[in-house]
Amino acid sequence: MQYRYIVVELRDGGSWHLYGDKDRPREKPYPSEALGVLPDLLADGWIPVRETPVGAANMGIMRSDIQAYCLVLLSKDDNS
Repeated sequence: MQYRYIVVELRDGGSWHLYGDKDRPREKPYPSEALGVLPDLLADGWIPVRETPVGAANMGIMRSDIQAYCLVLLSKDDNS
């Protein structure tokens, strides 16, 4: 089984790999076209396992002037 974390911004649905994983080393910034990885991962067979709200999302605050994110754990069978 493979596992991967991504971050999803709740305001606009942008999503990106967590910095420091093998596909996104910490020293490389994200180009704007790389800020929508969740649909591609789902189409590739990754399955969401757990979501953890962070920042203002953890307090239930959903205003346009406050950043709210979810950390999402995805899994995929090694044979997929």
